[in-house]
Amino acid sequence: MGDDLSRTCRSRSGFTILELLVSMGIIALLVAILLPAVQQSRAAARRAHCQNNLRNVAFALLNVAESNGRFPAAGNFGRLGTHHSWVVDVLPWLELSNLADRWDKDKTVGSTTNEPLSRTYIPVITCPDDITVVRYGDLSFVVNGGVGFTIQNEEGTHDCPVDPSGRRLDLNANGVACPPDETSDGSPSDKDQFLKLGLFFNETWKWDVTQRNHRIATVLDGMSNTMMLTENVRTGFDPDRPAASWASPNPYLTSFYIGNPCRNGDCSEGAVDYSLANSGTYAINSGLARPEGTSAVPNSFHAGGVNVAFCDGRIRFVSEQLDGRVYAAWASPQGGRLHGTPLEQQPIFGLD
Repeated sequence: MGDDLSRTCRSRSGFTILELLVSMGIIALLVAILLPAVQQSRAAARRAHCQNNLRNVAFALLNVAESNGRFPAAGNFGRLGTHHSWVVDVLPWLELSNLADRWDKDKTVGSTTNEPLSRTYIPVITCPDDITVVRYGDLSFVVNGGVGFTIQNEEGTHDCPVDPSGRRLDLNANGVACPPDETSDGSPSDKDQFLKLGLFFNETWKWDVTQRNHRIATVLDGMSNTMMLTENVRTGFDPDRPAASWASPNPYLTSFYIGNPCRNGDCSEGAVDYSLANSGTYAINSGLARPEGTSAVPNSFHAGGVNVAFCDGRIRFVSEQLDGRVYAAWASPQGGRLHGTPLEQQPIFGLD
């Protein structure tokens, strides 16, 4: 009797196959339930970290604007070539004075003095969700360039506004884009309108060719209604172009641009459609699959949108489905000054 009882107890000391399968099924179910929650929690933490970095950079830009009486240039160019981006100007306000003091602004970004410094990895100017970040001069944030940037055209005329595709901007709709001599009849010129549509611009370093900037006082649409900078995971270091870094003034690396609101380049009355601002290859998050330095629009790996810093320092997550008219109005610091022109921006209510 005692031996039989002992054998019975020993036979039930382990799990049966059925019990094991049930246990495994329960564990698998719990993992399936908990894993998405853990992943969402980690994604939320990365997004919050990204927002915090973006906020720090935004306040650094505001400090530069207050200290220098103007916002910095998006990128600086000179007789000797490419000088530096806006990031170099904010270094002292990011507790990086040692790096800023070593940078020689009178030399190009590729000089023997500056090029080694441009390789420095600066965590605060990157986003944890930017999976393309490498510890080699990378960047995840870009400033508001409006509808484009300026170039020297084929005829040799300096300071010609173009959209990111290189198409000349005839913003006053007089049929002449970037004439050698601007209008003198009192009507707005292309360059006058260009200033109203963006916040940061390319400028020439210690060379009186292109000098264009905004001050806090010239953000007439309101600091809380004007975008200052946002994310772009398609900027920063590019292994195929070693010169690409946070210090490069290349307009595709420093700034983001909205889509050209002029249908087929026509900015005349009735041809301006601001819904085009967030569409096609200019749409938010449209360049995630493109190579580095080829998509100068807000791009992020956050699901559904991007983080944006406004001029009052406020950080907001903006949907990639944002109405183009709202997007264009947020890009323009002086949209109200466009009243009475073909580029007039209509008031938008109830859209976000």
